[in-house]
Amino acid sequence: MTGPLAILVADRASLTPVEIVTAAADTLPVLFVLDAKADDRLRLVAEALAPTVYADFTDADGCAAVITNAGAGTVTTFTDRLCPLAARIRRLLRPADGHRLWSDKEEQRRRLVAAGVSRVRSAVLDHPEQARTLMARWGTGVVVKPVDGVASAHTWLLRTPHDVDAFVDAFVDAFVDAFVDAVGAPRLFAEEFIAGLPRATPLPADYVSVEMVGPLAFVTDRAPPAAPCRETGLMWPTSLPQNTVTRLVATAGDALAALGAGPGSYHVEIKPGSDRDEIIEVNGRLGGFVARAARYGADVDVARLALDVAAGSPDLGTRSIAWRRCVAVLLFPAPQAARRISRAPDRRSLSRRPGVLAVDEVRGAGEPCDWRRGTHDAVATVWLAGDGHHELWDRFRDLAGHLHSAFAFADERGEPVADEDWPACLT
Repeated sequence: MTGPLAILVADRASLTPVEIVTAAADTLPVLFVLDAKADDRLRLVAEALAPTVYADFTDADGCAAVITNAGAGTVTTFTDRLCPLAARIRRLLRPADGHRLWSDKEEQRRRLVAAGVSRVRSAVLDHPEQARTLMARWGTGVVVKPVDGVASAHTWLLRTPHDVDAFVDAFVDAFVDAFVDAVGAPRLFAEEFIAGLPRATPLPADYVSVEMVGPLAFVTDRAPPAAPCRETGLMWPTSLPQNTVTRLVATAGDALAALGAGPGSYHVEIKPGSDRDEIIEVNGRLGGFVARAARYGADVDVARLALDVAAGSPDLGTRSIAWRRCVAVLLFPAPQAARRISRAPDRRSLSRRPGVLAVDEVRGAGEPCDWRRGTHDAVATVWLAGDGHHELWDRFRDLAGHLHSAFAFADERGEPVADEDWPACLT
């Protein structure tokens, strides 16, 4: 690689600026590229850690020029919403490499189906009432999400007529803002809901993710989601047998091939099936929490490997990962009807729970909450470990139950509200 590795930096990334410079150390020069409109906090952090330049993130050509002028020859990002921009810049910087553009979720599904990798039916929504027709046609349920959505935000799972009524009521009054962008293109699309193969225990859930980091591939188990489709936790290593892991990695590889994905880091969500696996979605960056989990429990520096892959390093010998203990991150969700936290635990009490490694965040009483923010609306983010899967699962349940008792919530009218399904579904 000639020059530093340019990294498009924004909030909500799978690697923070601190994690990036720590992994890069003194042996891999990096260049942070921030949007010209980035907030002061992010500017201060980036500039304190590494050489930093600014560009207009709505102008790929301008970004490429800024990066070239700074001496960088390639670019990556760890922020989901910036993956399409990074792909466009990469193609401008190195046109001879034949880099494909990174498509939105609707285009991804079309390509996956065309390649025979997926059988999930999907449709762009021109009006929310279309969900009723799709519900009747598909039968199993409908998942509605933004074409360019991230972190389960504004994602609806419609399984009953009541679900469809709630969805229509929420969007019909704001139809133009919610469904149509400035040039009139639809922004939401619907997919057929597919149930995964149930696991032997309530933990883990019926879906997984495959982490593809250059030559390294491994599987992440997931906790059962909170309504309607919010992530609540990730667990490592997977408890699935090796033959299933091998099959899932092959399925993820087929999905990347269908999308024309080049060398890099990818996060592929999959529902294992009895006759074949089904792709949920493909993300064009390192999976969230993955590098941190490996740091807590494994023998591979996943963050550094992801940087080396992005930089085009010729020496990428890491092809396996060994876990010395089991690790999980719990993303505790507020009830779907909650709009404000009325009681919250203190950080110190959580740090003393069995197996807790770190308490990243505990939101306080009086703070707003809204399920439509998806995973980003988690009211507590806590890391924990166990010597084996069963110990980890027991500690995960214990912590979830404690948080369920320690938090209290109010709805939009100020009335108390509680979630009767999560974490009850963990047992």
